[in-house]
Amino acid sequence: MLNIAICDDDIQITGKIEGLLQDIAKRNFVDTEIEVFWNGKNLADAIAAGERYDVIYLDIEMDKEDGISAARRIRAYDKNVRIIYVTSHESYMRESFEVRPFQFLVKPVTDKIMEKCFKSVYEDINSEDFYFRYSYQRMNHKVPIKDILYFESNKRKIFIVTEQEILELYGKLNEIEETLKTCKISFLRVHQSFLVNYKHISGQSYDSVVMDNGQKISISEDRRKIISEQYCSMEDTFYVDE
Repeated sequence: MLNIAICDDDIQITGKIEGLLQDIAKRNFVDTEIEVFWNGKNLADAIAAGERYDVIYLDIEMDKEDGISAARRIRAYDKNVRIIYVTSHESYMRESFEVRPFQFLVKPVTDKIMEKCFKSVYEDINSEDFYFRYSYQRMNHKVPIKDILYFESNKRKIFIVTEQEILELYGKLNEIEETLKTCKISFLRVHQSFLVNYKHISGQSYDSVVMDNGQKISISEDRRKIISEQYCSMEDTFYVDE
């Protein structure tokens, strides 16, 4: 789940950005939760009260509290949130550097630029070391999610396959799939017994996928159409040229 905040005092702008982000996220199969603020003060107050976002799309010139001032307050509570300025005024670019913005977009922002920015920030978030944590034989373990090629279910056991090793635990693949829905990385349920990491698919046909380690995994008949549509859509959206 990608948690996003949009902050702009123009209701038409916030509506347009929200609609664009919903469409882009849907095409990329990214679950999002979007919250809209109409001034910097309310946004900064919410973060001071404990709200956390992965990405903030922030205007600069606003009533009550401008985007630069709000960002300074936000950084006091959250050093990691990606701030993307969406503004009509390039003159503020230098001043904004102190709050470490991820990107600076100048209005009016086109759909293409917005999508490129979304994919860039999504990739940046995914580059962090998120872990899948589990217990096995009375020991707690963790493995970076980005390193997992796929999960395989065999009776009561789950095998976690990376390029370096195969780990195991007791559990249900349905429960793991549900847990990973909050993850920033996309996993595809190609078969009742296999949950694969999209990023580690090196090839795909109508009835199978090939993983980075050369393992060929069948796509069950009842999932072939939706997996084909998901995979093709991801390929199209992640590799759009300028």
